[in-house]
Parts: sequence; C-alpha cells; structure tokens
Amino acid sequence: MDNKEYEDKQGNTQSQEIKHKIKLGKRLGEKSIFIVVPLVLVIVSVVLIGTKAFGWQEKKAEIITISSLEKIIDISELSTFQAIYNGIAVVMNEKKPEEVDYHVSYEARVNAGFDFNKVDFRDDMENKILTVELPEIVLNDVIVDIASLDYMFQNEKANTSTVSAQAYSACIADVTNECIEESAIYDLAEQNAINIMKAILNPLIAQLDADYKLNVIFGGA
Repeated sequence: MDNKEYEDKQGNTQSQEIKHKIKLGKRLGEKSIFIVVPLVLVIVSVVLIGTKAFGWQEKKAEIITISSLEKIIDISELSTFQAIYNGIAVVMNEKKPEEVDYHVSYEARVNAGFDFNKVDFRDDMENKILTVELPEIVLNDVIVDIASLDYMFQNEKANTSTVSAQAYSACIADVTNECIEESAIYDLAEQNAINIMKAILNPLIAQLDADYKLNVIFGGA
C-alpha cells in the first residue's frame, strides 16, 4: 500500500469516527422521551367462563378469591402499562470517580404493574358491593435492548472486552432511576389496572347478581 492509499484509508476511518461522535453527541443533547405502548392482555376467556369456574352457587354471594382468579388468568404479576424509553447512561471511572469513562445511549422497555397475590377482596353482602383493593404499582420488568447500545468514550482505555456488560448494568440502573421519578407511568398503570379488573370482574358479578356493584381502589401494601 503506497502512502496515498494509506492516507486515504486513515482519512476515511477518522471521518467515520467523527460522524459517529457527532451522531451520538446529538443524542446526548436530546431529551429522553417516553412513548406509551398499550399492553395486550389476554382476558377474553374470563368473560366466557361464567360463575361455575369460581364455585359460585346461584344467588349466593361467595367472595372471589385470589387463587380462583389466578387459575383462570394464570398470573402472579399483572403488567398494566408499558413504555419505551430512550436514555443516556454515564459511566464513571472506578479508580477516579470524578472522571467520566464514557457515555452510552440505549433503548429500553419498561413494564409497570402490581403483584396479583396482594389483591384484597371485601364483600359487603348487605349493600351488595364488592371492593377490590389493589396494591401499589411497581416496575416489574425493565429490559434494555443490548443491540441499541451506542458509546462515546472519554477514556479509550475503558473500551475493553467487558465494556458491554458494564454498560448494560449502567443502562438498567439509569432507566430504573428515571422511571421511578416519572409519575405519569404510575398514574397510567393505575388507571389501566382499574379498567382491567373491571373488565375481568364485571361480567362475572353480573351473572351472580345484577344489583351488585364493583368498587376498585388502590391502597394495599
């Protein structure tokens, strides 16, 4: 390879690196955005099963139990909201915590919902009101797309064979911290949870006693 070819090749490599840094630099300046994605929950069969699946006798207001519902929809955690998050994690130098090793951009999917085992049912037979108390909404699944990771190194020595694993952990921590402070996630997950429980229970209550009312609230542990 002559000097001219070598210089051309070096020039192309440098140009690609500069373009990459400009592209990532733009992403670093962008504000993180949540994109709401509705979850598809398979609950159609619940409406069609009827009161026999719960062991209800005609005109007897026996309380709905967690175990009977779990047998039908086969879940322990119910995700009621999903968001796609674009973020930037900052990884500091382990030996010099005040210095940045690199930034890494990522895409993540976040699910929020509640622990189905902590749902509480209260049956007011006198006033014909079934109250369903749901536990607090929590982040029950945070998934970072490892293929989406894009780096901008301040310290080239940090670009090692283990950087992907380190960056992945940093991204998980970053998106979790960001989402904990994002109240909209919890508000939307709560509203979806109420709507889902009503969709599951109202048809069954109607078969038991048309005069019964359903009250879904939050406040459980």
